[in-house]
Amino acid sequence: MKVGRECEFLIHLPPYDIFIQYASNVNRRGFCHFPIDNLLLIRYFVNHYMIILSMRNTMRNVFYSSGFLVLYFFCLGIGHPLCQESVAPTFVEYLAVWGEKGDGPGQFQSPQGISVDPAGFLYIADTGNQRIQKLDAMGRFVGEIGGFGWEKEQFDHPVALCASNGLDVFVADYYNQRIERYDKDLHYLASFTSSEEWPEHHRFGFPLDVALSLQGELFCLDGENRRVLKLDVLGNPQSSFGDFDAGEGRLIDPQRLIVSNKEKVYISDEKDRRIVVFDIHGNYLQQVGDGVLERPAGMTFIDPNILLVVDRGPGTIVVFTDSGALTGHIRTESENIPLQVQPYDVAAWRDRLYVLDNKNHRIVVFRWVYRQGWAPR
Repeated sequence: MKVGRECEFLIHLPPYDIFIQYASNVNRRGFCHFPIDNLLLIRYFVNHYMIILSMRNTMRNVFYSSGFLVLYFFCLGIGHPLCQESVAPTFVEYLAVWGEKGDGPGQFQSPQGISVDPAGFLYIADTGNQRIQKLDAMGRFVGEIGGFGWEKEQFDHPVALCASNGLDVFVADYYNQRIERYDKDLHYLASFTSSEEWPEHHRFGFPLDVALSLQGELFCLDGENRRVLKLDVLGNPQSSFGDFDAGEGRLIDPQRLIVSNKEKVYISDEKDRRIVVFDIHGNYLQQVGDGVLERPAGMTFIDPNILLVVDRGPGTIVVFTDSGALTGHIRTESENIPLQVQPYDVAAWRDRLYVLDNKNHRIVVFRWVYRQGWAPR
């Protein structure tokens, strides 16, 4: 169906769900997914175009304003091409669970951050135990560093970490207001702290997360000033972005950040219920998940084209393309997962997905089985 623009409609029954994919001629996409009760009227704006959906019992009316096209169709199981059933894609298979509550090796106390290096070693911010633990790809304990304090090799509420380059482990040491740098074997290297000699807009306090670009630039999510600070490899500030003068990219309640292989910086914003995307120079690019996410938190890329976002509201992991198109949800209460999982952070390596379950003090391991290009039939 083409009227100046292209629309695709998929109606699921039951339950009453409508999934709309809207694409303009310049390949900019907007997605929304609505649970439908017996009466619903939604105005959905994509640029300056509008789609209005309404439903009374079994009738759906779709008004597409670009071409003044009005379609009326009935979902009574009669096989209309615009009304068809679909089976949602399977994204993961459950494999294992690692850890339990405690302070011994391989045990956790309210962990908040997880990262994996290119060799498959996992690093966990074991926040309640004030330490960093290292596990191998099979979940076996390798080593740890930490203990409460403000000296080197000590932490006061480590909340996140980044081990993506395979050489270093950067830790966001929240209440010590610093970033700690270790090598891959957890030997101390350096501490990065803000200096009063720096310009005000280059200072940071209470780091929430850290991430590395492919060029080795360090990005710090500043919880105090609600912005991102870009540092060089020696910890010297280069720029900041996302604060009050960022326009559409202003951060309200940032939680986590990652840097993609395509040199984009993704920041989850809980109060704004969206992912804010910048380039590595701090230029605002787009938002992802607005109208879909409730409490976005940890993120990862399972491959360069698929972004996974933990949504702590419903306790799901939302799947997007790297351009922001909604693909689906990993629902942790589904029948193929034999335990209740409450995701907090997430990391990926090859076909493995590691979900950090903060409330249950453990890591839940899945195998990624989804293949890009799935389409409803």
